[in-house]
This record gives sequence, C-alpha cells and structure tokens, in this order.
Amino acid sequence: MSTRPPGKAYSALLAATFFFGLSFVATKYALRGFEPLLIALVRFAVAGLILWVLWRLRVGRERVTRSELIKLAALGFVSLTVYFTFENIGIAHTSASEAAILIAAIPIFVNILNVFTLHEHNSTLEWTGIVLSFAGVVMLIAFSGGSGGGSLHGNLLVLSASLSAAVYVLIARHMLVTRSALFLTAFQLLFGALFMLPLVIGEALLVGYRQPTVEAVGGLVYLTLFCSVLAYLMLNYAYRFIEASKASVFVNLVPVVAVASAFLILDERFTTGQFGAALIVVAGVWLTNRGERAARNPSAG
Repeated sequence: MSTRPPGKAYSALLAATFFFGLSFVATKYALRGFEPLLIALVRFAVAGLILWVLWRLRVGRERVTRSELIKLAALGFVSLTVYFTFENIGIAHTSASEAAILIAAIPIFVNILNVFTLHEHNSTLEWTGIVLSFAGVVMLIAFSGGSGGGSLHGNLLVLSASLSAAVYVLIARHMLVTRSALFLTAFQLLFGALFMLPLVIGEALLVGYRQPTVEAVGGLVYLTLFCSVLAYLMLNYAYRFIEASKASVFVNLVPVVAVASAFLILDERFTTGQFGAALIVVAGVWLTNRGERAARNPSAG
C-alpha cells in the first residue's frame, strides 16, 4: 500500500537536521576538554541506556531475535562506531563549517548505493533537487572565504564518515519497516558504545586524558541528549515513512544550520553569498521531496 509520508515525518527530519547542524559547534566545544573517541563513547553509552530503559518500560515492546541482534550490531558499528570515529577525529583536524559541508555528500552516496539495494529510482526532478542542494553547499564553501583551519586528511576523514552514514540510512530504513524508532535507536546506540570501547582504551593509552572544561562538558551534554537521544529518535522515525533518497537529502540543510549557528554563537561572518547558497540548498531539498512517490507504509507502531 502506498501513501504520502505524514507531515510528522518531515517535521521530525527538520528537527533532527537542526540538532545535527548545531552538533558541529558543540563538538568543537567538547573537543576542548575530551578526546574525540571518548566523546563518542560517553554520548552513545548514556543515550543508549536512557532509550533502552524507555523501551523496556514500553507496553507491547518488540521481541529481539538472535538474527536481529546481528543486524543491530552491524547498524551500531556502521552508523556510530565507524561514523563518529571518522567524524570526530576529522573535526579535530578541520573546521566545523567545512566538516558540516562535507557531510552533504551523504545523499550522493545514498543514491549510488540505492541502485544496488532498495531499487528506489529517482525522477529527473528529484535528481535535479539532489544536484541543486549539493551545488548549494559547494557555494557555501566558496563564500566562506576558505573557512580556515581545514586540512586534507581531516576533510577526507569527514568524507569517509559521509559514506558510512549512507550505508546506515539504507540498513536502518530496511529494519524500520517492521520495528519502532525507539527499539532501533536504543540498540543502535548500545552496540555503537560497545564497539567504541576498545578504541577509546587505545586512545587513552596513546594520548591520555585531559582536564575537561565547563564548555567541554556543556558540549558533550548537548551531543548526548539533543543529538544521540532526540535527533536519532526523530531520524529513525522519519526513515520509516520517507524513502532513503528523499530523506537523506535533508542532510544538506545541516551546513546551513552550521553556518547560521557559527554566526550567532561564534560571531562568524555571514555574507549575502552564504545566504543565497543556503536558499539554493533549501530549494534543492524541496524539489527532491516534491514528487508523488511515497515509501511503503510501515506496519509497526
């Protein structure tokens, strides 16, 4: 049965985009007092425990099968352990704005992988929207005056994170046809923390730990509650109703939020060119989601 995705799914995507857009500034703050992999471990473990308790208290919760645990472990490893290892280390060696812009490669990776997995074929209008939104983020780079502080290896690490995020989108969407967002997110976070633990131990042995600052703790709290709990719940909820190719292009709004938050919080310059580029990104997202096609209506509540 086909039906248009509910408005709540798009609202959830927009809210998740906003939270993730602010995460780049929050990560920069957190890096002032914590090592990159430790940040990931703490936010996954705390958020995962919170959501697991909520799932356990839920009436009529899903039964977990052994085969499902394997899939959930793979999801947690790809979407969290791999993604945030690349992203956090990458952000430590590049600017927050450049990192946010590079994440816009996710829709391109999703559509390439889509050909071999979900078989969701985009219309000309949808491809136009994808290309237009990506062109908008390229313009953001051009109008950021080089944005300073970036490095080739840092940017390549963030780009690798984009590829792992595309894989996550496809795996998550398949599982969310029959499972709730709360179920998936809780186990995703816990497995992500489990796989991250040995990496954090290695990080501690190599570089040690630093004395956390108040700003760093604040950044970590934001990343844990607003990104790992709220944003991932909203994201996984939206993926149950909206096609991967359409949902993933919303990530191109992340650099728009990142640039705006840098202007408001870090007092960075926001030019007319950047504003125009942001409008192009929004137009591309709108075009991609304007089509009449809709995802399958999931049976799980």
